[in-house]
Amino acid sequence: MNTFAPAILSRALQLFGPVLLLAGCSTSTDNGPDCRYNEAWARGECSIEILPTASPAGTWRGTDGASREVMLLVSAGGTFQFVDGAHNQGSGYLTPESGVASPFDLVTPVDQPFPDGTTLANCNFAGSLLERVRMDLKLSCTTRGGLPFSESLVLLFDPVYDRPASLGTVAGNYQASAENVLSIAPDGLLFLQDATTGCVVNGQVTVITATANLYNITLQYDSCTGPDERLNGARFDGFAQLDDTESPEILVIAVIGAVGDLIAASFDRAVRL
Repeated sequence: MNTFAPAILSRALQLFGPVLLLAGCSTSTDNGPDCRYNEAWARGECSIEILPTASPAGTWRGTDGASREVMLLVSAGGTFQFVDGAHNQGSGYLTPESGVASPFDLVTPVDQPFPDGTTLANCNFAGSLLERVRMDLKLSCTTRGGLPFSESLVLLFDPVYDRPASLGTVAGNYQASAENVLSIAPDGLLFLQDATTGCVVNGQVTVITATANLYNITLQYDSCTGPDERLNGARFDGFAQLDDTESPEILVIAVIGAVGDLIAASFDRAVRL
């Protein structure tokens, strides 16, 4: 049981362009006139001040009310993968403009529903962000069955995110939690075969940006037998990250995919061999 853990347009631009140019203004950085979007700005006669916004990119960790680890992985582009204390997962998008406010769906692992028997909850993040330091989040959710739950989370930035990324760095063999060996080739191709279930997993690891320790990962399941036959054809997508704060280092895999008519989460910590 899961716990909560082409011409007309040209003419229009001729008519309305001056209005647009005159519409806005902003403080200049050179003590000149307020001139954003007006003729002086268009001629390059003054500059404007655009204040930077805080980026949510990073690896963020904390604990929930039951002292279970909670993790939020946010790419440089703002895509996130949230893993709660019960390994339920949600994915979405954070922007500097919206801060940490974001709606998303939280889904459970296979055969681990919420207490009301449902497997998906509609959720929202709200709160505050201190870039590369701290997030204070309020997680509010309601399951498809109408059961509400919420959690207040304090997440701290983990500098493990700052490790450079490359296919050469992530390549190697890892022992997954089910005692299977996951192999990642130097080109990022991934392979695993489960001797018990017959499942063959193929996939791909790709670098998002060379300056951040976060990778895109896809997993495709085939050839499964027995109860796991339902996984055949399932594809999971999400993030992977190397955690070298442990020895041997850990490959963290957080993915979401469709299993039949259900959307499900899968989380693993594979140990480098």
